[in-house]
Amino acid sequence: MSQEEMLLEAAQTEIMNLRNLERVLAREEEVKRRAIVHKTVYNGPQIHYVSKNGCSYLEFTKGASFHPDIATTSQEYPEQPVCVITGLPAKYRDPKTGLPYATKEAFKIIRQRIADESANSRKETFMEGLYDSVSGYGFPTKQKRSKTRDKNIHPHDRSLARFRRIPTFDDEDSD
Repeated sequence: MSQEEMLLEAAQTEIMNLRNLERVLAREEEVKRRAIVHKTVYNGPQIHYVSKNGCSYLEFTKGASFHPDIATTSQEYPEQPVCVITGLPAKYRDPKTGLPYATKEAFKIIRQRIADESANSRKETFMEGLYDSVSGYGFPTKQKRSKTRDKNIHPHDRSLARFRRIPTFDDEDSD
């Protein structure tokens, strides 16, 4: 290449570089414009803390004052829950039922009552299903299969399966 050709190519490269520089600067300016967040200015009541000549002041502007915030009547304390068993002030709540209780004995009584109620409801459900299946008014409720034991632990259990006891339900009306 001759020197004239090299100068011509350098001039063309300079023109291309200037165009690219202008594009890059335009992109940067657009990014800056988008990045500026215009915050809304608060124009409501304001309280300023001012310290002049060794004294501190609160300056109320635009209608701010303490008057609506000062309560002239005292607020009542919320009532302390009472234990449902003992009647004492309750410190705790049962996580299952939400009932307040004061002592661990009261907690045991609450849990015992829950267990008794659930056992009674299961017995009633079983009896209703049995009545429906005998009377032909429906099918008994589906029950899960019993868990299978590991055969390697007690291999003789299966041979004694026919001699297991069947639980009996006492009928309260027969007495």
